[in-house]
Amino acid sequence: MSDFYQHRLVTTLHQLAEPSFNDQQEQLKKYARDKPITLVMPALYSEVEGPALPGILEHLEKVEFINEVVISMNRMDSDQFKKAKEFFSRLPQKHFIIWNDGPRVSEIYNELKEAQITEYIPGKGCNVWMAYGFILARGNAGIIAMHDSDILSYHREMLVRLCMPTAHPGLEYDYCKSYYGRVSDRMYGRVTRLFVIPLLRALIKVYGNLRMLEYLEDFRYPLSGEFSISTDLARRVGMPGDWGLEVGMLVEVYHNTTVKGICQVDLGSNFEHKHQHLGHQHDDPEPTIDKGLMKMAREIALSLFSSITSEGVVMDSGSLKALRLTYERIAKELIQRYHDDSTVNGLKYYRHEEAEAVEAFSASLNNAIRVFTTEGYKVRQIPNWNRTFSAVPDLADRLKEVIEADNE
Repeated sequence: MSDFYQHRLVTTLHQLAEPSFNDQQEQLKKYARDKPITLVMPALYSEVEGPALPGILEHLEKVEFINEVVISMNRMDSDQFKKAKEFFSRLPQKHFIIWNDGPRVSEIYNELKEAQITEYIPGKGCNVWMAYGFILARGNAGIIAMHDSDILSYHREMLVRLCMPTAHPGLEYDYCKSYYGRVSDRMYGRVTRLFVIPLLRALIKVYGNLRMLEYLEDFRYPLSGEFSISTDLARRVGMPGDWGLEVGMLVEVYHNTTVKGICQVDLGSNFEHKHQHLGHQHDDPEPTIDKGLMKMAREIALSLFSSITSEGVVMDSGSLKALRLTYERIAKELIQRYHDDSTVNGLKYYRHEEAEAVEAFSASLNNAIRVFTTEGYKVRQIPNWNRTFSAVPDLADRLKEVIEADNE
């Protein structure tokens, strides 16, 4: 049974009971008449051949409150695109696959680059952004729900809980972020546990109680990839183009709606995602910053630095040095807490590996500090769709034409 603790700024919606899926589905079907719900799944082609997606589709086949499904994909050739269309053809909902690096959509990206709007950055950011654009161009959705395509423990009740806060007419939320545990025989979620949470606390310690930092620190799982958002808000938010996507999205939401319109919801299970490598081998003389979780940590740090300076905070070399040392102290203190929590719950806990992860993340943070202070770093931000549609007036019609043509 969950607790009922409420954070200071962000409303937390706990799982305090287990309501009937069928009853909640009937409710959402009624609400979706006024605010139709479209589900977005960003994916690589490799996930079509992976273990998680078949189980996800098995659950989605029984979901009746989703109006349309948009699968936004990259890293596939024409034969793989045909296989992907065949793979997703079992979905009963109307659905579309966006082939982001295919010839038709690539032409759109090339025109946007020539118009100095944005350029294609392969990855989740562009996949999600293009899905938003297509949904907004179609104009028949009120709510966009999104979740990753690698969830091994997926269940349809999760989707109900994700959509209810933004779809329910009595709940005035524009954005709903998920949280959940990532536990099997041990704790996972290293980037959240050992990097993002201690880094946010260190930033507050060094730079003070900025409202934006307090807002970010309220989220129990800031890196979760599952959320729902109103289409009105989706028009206004930009999209980070790197691995700072989830944190950058939280900042964009913060700047484009009121905190009262933002919530986080307990999805009520331990999620099993694929586990990424840290980014270096134990016998490496120096850790490698440009891959794996270490690259993710660096880009998250750079995204946070950019967001904080945009609030008028000066981050000089002295304060950034203090930040790294403060991060290391807080992260090491958290290792003891995670050890104790694991012990009480009978979980395995590999203390040395956790300490190695903190050392690796500290190296990522140090690299981010160097880049930020010496190279004039600027976040690769994809503009919001209000600006994009204004800059290219016929883009909405062309997006529908191109993506629907790909799906014929």
